[in-house]
Amino acid sequence: MTAAADDSGVFDGDAELDVAGVRCPVRVRLAGHLNPIDGQYHWQGLAYGAPDAVTAGKPAQLTIGNRSVAVKLVERVPSGQLMISGVGAPPYDLVSV
Repeated sequence: MTAAADDSGVFDGDAELDVAGVRCPVRVRLAGHLNPIDGQYHWQGLAYGAPDAVTAGKPAQLTIGNRSVAVKLVERVPSGQLMISGVGAPPYDLVSV
């Protein structure tokens, strides 16, 4: 099954987060937009279920289906989820609206 964003452009589904060679299953909710200034796609969202030991600033990869991309671990939000972001092609298919 191909992972795709819904008609609103939001992807909500299962993923795998790899931080320094340690892989953990997470659920992510991601959205993005094409930035007209730099011409690149910027996406961000939350990872639910990442272990507490996973903290901001470490290099990481996010995999959804057969797509794997570098992801920035931004911060832990007060409710405990891990905020993540990336620039370039997202790890999910974009739906043409």
